[in-house]
Amino acid sequence: MRCDGDTTIDAPKQATSAVSRRLIFISHATPQDNTFATWLATQLAIAGYEVWCDTTKLLGGEGWWDDISEAIDMHAARFLFVSTLEANRKGGTLRELRLALEAQEKHKLKDFVVPLKIDAFPFAAMQKPLPDLNAVRFEENWAVGLSRLLKLLEREGIPRSPSAGPACVTEWYGRSLDRRRKPIVTNERCHSNWFQIALPKDLHFFTFGFSSNALDKQASGFKFAYRIVGSTFLSFAGPTEMQDHFGPAINLPRPVIVDTATFLEDGSKDYNIAAFDAANMVTDLVRQTWEGSLDARKLGTHILGSGLAARYFTAGQLTKNRAYFTAFGRRRTYRQLVGNKSKRAKDGTKVPDGNWHYALSCSPQLLPFPRLVLRHHVIFTDDGITPWAKPERMHKARRSVCKQWWNGEWRDRLFAFIAELGHSKTKLALDVGGDQVLTVTMLPMNFTSPVSYLENADDGLDETTEIELVEDEDPEDEDDETA
Repeated sequence: MRCDGDTTIDAPKQATSAVSRRLIFISHATPQDNTFATWLATQLAIAGYEVWCDTTKLLGGEGWWDDISEAIDMHAARFLFVSTLEANRKGGTLRELRLALEAQEKHKLKDFVVPLKIDAFPFAAMQKPLPDLNAVRFEENWAVGLSRLLKLLEREGIPRSPSAGPACVTEWYGRSLDRRRKPIVTNERCHSNWFQIALPKDLHFFTFGFSSNALDKQASGFKFAYRIVGSTFLSFAGPTEMQDHFGPAINLPRPVIVDTATFLEDGSKDYNIAAFDAANMVTDLVRQTWEGSLDARKLGTHILGSGLAARYFTAGQLTKNRAYFTAFGRRRTYRQLVGNKSKRAKDGTKVPDGNWHYALSCSPQLLPFPRLVLRHHVIFTDDGITPWAKPERMHKARRSVCKQWWNGEWRDRLFAFIAELGHSKTKLALDVGGDQVLTVTMLPMNFTSPVSYLENADDGLDETTEIELVEDEDPEDEDDETA
């Protein structure tokens, strides 16, 4: 029989004695661990093993059993238990584990049950006798865990199936994709993370009579964005702001005023600045202005590996650590931008483990039109203010906390963050000096796609409709959701 991905298996029934134990059975919590289980099932099938998992059904084999009980009792060579918090407390997975332990005892199967550890759920809190068994560890790296599991199966002589292999998985994937996704023709509105900006009209060039190092020292602490090019001071700010900063002791040179758009396009021959360098300079002025506005709001800062700054509200800066925004349908709602994080102790109980903070980094881009590109991040602190020092700890926590955040979740937090920064106004005017402002449109740019698709057509889920995600509410907060 060919690889079968359907629920009903219509192969002719044969005596179980004629069938060797070569099935690898994967038990896991649904839907929490579906992603891992599906990935593992396909990887094992590609490696040549006959696998059963409820997300893929049978891969690379022939079904001789009537139900799961028979599969575990009579055909499984190994029972892989994805040991997470949910798997250790859900009735379905615990029933499968009990069946596996009974089969192990009944048939005197050595090392039949193999726990797979894929997260930080502690060994001590696992169901008996899982803490006493040799677990294959996937929590740090799935690829490393798979390599260890394949070596284990090879060492113990688990037979491969002639029906398994890459072709089997390709066939299953094609049928699964055709069934679960359906392209449709529609005008779908897509929200971006681009926020259009209007640049100040004029740039001011002040050329001093001393070196760039001396000018850099004198300019330190200037309240507006600036760049120093040789002995020239470049800023949107004008003579009034310059004189206030440098004071009467320095003879302020008369500025040369240059049109910003022209400078971006052509650079400046007078100051020997190419167009490419001009764009970088103006981009930096925009970045400084944006970051300065967040500094004024006293937002937290975490420098990313890319060098960009991820900015976040610290614990207590916002009332109940949430921000309000107008959602689709003109309904005012909120999203949490700071929350509590917990972890599991060895006995399985939850203990506090600091805070998570939704954060944004900003990349100004000026071509083909000026805009801010805002990207999502999640930062963790112990005290609600100071980011964790170890990147690997941050990365591990981010995978745990954010694994159930889907597109709508990220989108709504972005909208809430921006609404808070802009005081729910559609435009934010940032003072750059010289009686000028940098204007940020506080609504994201939208695009229309002529094609979309139905995700999970089996369940009729239509992602062309808006997804509204609602925070877990305290009883006292029921009225806040629509305030």
